[in-house]
Amino acid sequence: MKDTIQQLHDSEKIQNAFEFIRQDEQHTLDQQVELALIPAYSNHEEAKAARFREMIEELGYEVQQDEVYNTFTIIPGPEDGPVVMVSAHLDTVFPLDTELKYRKDGERICIPGICDDTRGDVEILAILRAMKAADIRPACTLIIGGDVGEEGVRNFRGMRHIFNTKGTKVDAFISIDGCGKSLTYGAVSDVQYRITFRGPGGHSMGAYGIVNPIMCMGRAIGRISQEKVPTEPFTIFNVSTVNGGTGVTSIASECSFTMDVRSASAEIMEDFRDRCVRIAKECAEEEYERWSEERAFMQALGYASPEVYAARIEVEYEEIGGSYGGIQSEDDEIVQILKTAFETCGVTPEMEPLSSTDANIPLSLGIPAATISCGGETGGTHDISEWYDPRGAYLGTQKNLLCVLALTGVEGICEPLITKTQTK
Repeated sequence: MKDTIQQLHDSEKIQNAFEFIRQDEQHTLDQQVELALIPAYSNHEEAKAARFREMIEELGYEVQQDEVYNTFTIIPGPEDGPVVMVSAHLDTVFPLDTELKYRKDGERICIPGICDDTRGDVEILAILRAMKAADIRPACTLIIGGDVGEEGVRNFRGMRHIFNTKGTKVDAFISIDGCGKSLTYGAVSDVQYRITFRGPGGHSMGAYGIVNPIMCMGRAIGRISQEKVPTEPFTIFNVSTVNGGTGVTSIASECSFTMDVRSASAEIMEDFRDRCVRIAKECAEEEYERWSEERAFMQALGYASPEVYAARIEVEYEEIGGSYGGIQSEDDEIVQILKTAFETCGVTPEMEPLSSTDANIPLSLGIPAATISCGGETGGTHDISEWYDPRGAYLGTQKNLLCVLALTGVEGICEPLITKTQTK
């Protein structure tokens, strides 16, 4: 494997492609700024996907854009060969009314979404340009482009559509996302859910003593905050938002909180989720018992009806997003191929066993997958202060080209290194 990737790296075609990428970097950067200035909030990527499609078509490639705006070109290879898919996500975390304004701070370009994952999008375009300029033809089928819905509560919408709804079969998947030297080869399972508390509601004085959804929710959150999760396998949880109440003189009739639970073990994640729901229901019973004396006092004074005071908190659980992941070893074939490609380009990869990226969905289906970083440096990710430093960025694009072609092989140079396992 190492010798083959070195041979590929040293070949005239790849070196020509590398030189093209170096000279083409300003063009790549211009496209990055252009795409970053197009609003692309999750579930609203239409405009950015349309321009991304045009950019691919301008290179002479045919484009397939599906119902949710996943946008890909397919470079066909032999029918008996493997299929490799490479993608970067088109959406950002920024609502459509976010001001997208170009600003320079020294070498840094400051635009919300300038890196995550707009840099990945334009590296896809640069790879396609370099392959065409150097007359590189993959030795197997390559599906390459941009997907939607990686960010947000209902994350991985584009990947779900590709793999679950469409049933796309590939033998290897690469997500290009983030900046630096990271090679992420596993995916945490994660779930986002909402727990809602409902009661009769009423006036803060006139209905004093009835069950109070907000106080019940506070009790539940306090109890959940005391719960422990294991550090091995990696597991985290977070109460992320709270909602409810209609006025300062009212007892709310409804409130809710949302949680995010992630783990390297789907079983542990599901167990913790069940514990949280159980705690919420226990707190609903405790809420009723808490107000027994006040209830009797207010009823004796003639406030409210017995039916209102007899009401209990209703608890509802709703899953609002998330996905399962998959665990791979550093020794797995795709990981070793990509790691060797990094090293052949002079990059020591920062090996990350777990993250949450577009690779989650294929990994959850048993498809070999990994996420590799772009060139350049970034900061302020998911914040309006997001910036991108492009110095030396072309080196990352060169490295990612070699990663892709090590998997697919190149006609006239080497066969695909990835084994055909999923598309038999």
